[in-house]
Amino acid sequence: MRFWTFFLASCFALLVSAPAHADGAIHIYVGAPGRNKVPIAIPIPIGDHPKASDFYSVVKRDLELSGWFDVIDPDAHIEPGGTGIMPGQFRFEDWEVPGAVALAKMGVSPRPNGQMRAEVWVYDVPGRRRLGATALTVHEGSWRSLAHRMANEIIFQVTGQQGPFNTRFTYTRKSSTGKEIGIVDFDGHGSRAITRNGSINLKPIWNPNGTELSFTSYREGNPDLYVARLAAGKIKRVSSRMGINIGGVWDPKGTNMALTLAPDGNPDVYLIDPLSGRQVKRLTKSAGIDVSPSWSPDGSRIAFVSERSGGAQVYTMNPDGSDVRRVTFQGNFNTDPVWSPDGSQIAFVGRNGGRFDVFVVNTDGTGMRRITQDMGDNEDPSWSPDGNFIAFSSTRSGSTHIWIATVDGHHQAQVTKGAGGYLNPNWSPSLEW
Repeated sequence: MRFWTFFLASCFALLVSAPAHADGAIHIYVGAPGRNKVPIAIPIPIGDHPKASDFYSVVKRDLELSGWFDVIDPDAHIEPGGTGIMPGQFRFEDWEVPGAVALAKMGVSPRPNGQMRAEVWVYDVPGRRRLGATALTVHEGSWRSLAHRMANEIIFQVTGQQGPFNTRFTYTRKSSTGKEIGIVDFDGHGSRAITRNGSINLKPIWNPNGTELSFTSYREGNPDLYVARLAAGKIKRVSSRMGINIGGVWDPKGTNMALTLAPDGNPDVYLIDPLSGRQVKRLTKSAGIDVSPSWSPDGSRIAFVSERSGGAQVYTMNPDGSDVRRVTFQGNFNTDPVWSPDGSQIAFVGRNGGRFDVFVVNTDGTGMRRITQDMGDNEDPSWSPDGNFIAFSSTRSGSTHIWIATVDGHHQAQVTKGAGGYLNPNWSPSLEW
């Protein structure tokens, strides 16, 4: 009993020091996701919708993936099933026993014309108060998307930050005839094929508003750059210059695209028009290779990889190719740089002892830290839109899957399941579809 008194008192201390909503609700937010997880209880939703159990499973897995929460085992719940979800309909004492600090109670019910309604009420258990509530009605065919939205709402009410569940990954996946491009939801479900050409397709990258993908394909025999317009279901070849056409990444405004071309046999970074494919400017001209461009969030700098000083290292430059600065100095093979959404850090892949791992460094070259270690090969980093997570491909489970890690590396979780073969994950911006 003394343990529970101490535990609840500690939770209350966190609560009273946490930031508050404009409406006065207190957040149980401590730091970023990963290290300090909030114990949360999520009872089975009330209501008689046939998808209620599946809906619950999606919300629970989302919160487990997020790194914000320690989801309490449902077997530890003592509240009777079917207890109400609104204030006054349940006892906070029943949730203190399993150690819940946050509580998310949901209801899922059918509505006429194939609609379904879901509501969530989020509570601060030690403070015995409601943090917030929301209800949404959608067509029942969109039940999984609705579950993701409920998980986002829970994160917002508890932490004050937006959740990542309205995002998707694009990826390359090995097939029996080559490699194809696809899209998958944040939780690894809802996979959708973008290419089915039986060739080798590589390096898919989202445009800034999440409506198009660039990728490189050998479908015509040469590694050409294509753009897939997702809503229209159309694919257009944008750059088919002799040699490689790879890594097409839009600037933040979507007006220019940086990519690697090698018309004379030596890979360099160029700018092209993403609509016409017209060359705008050649940015690098060093004797070594220059590859893997990545725009800063404000469009003022481009990170890239170069061998100009011996070994592959990460550099940055202005969008006209001037003011080149070296960022990485440790190791002799650092590649695949990507900027954090706030522009302060760059994630990249480094080779260490024959293995590939994900690292993060400040843009001035200081503060390098390792995200993965002794867990297979980890490559292709990509930041979440909120900057709290990094996605990457990893072989640690035996085959290649998409994994996510919090930016401190403390929380890491496998996203995709099944046979594996997932490569080149690229995290979408926040989406409305």
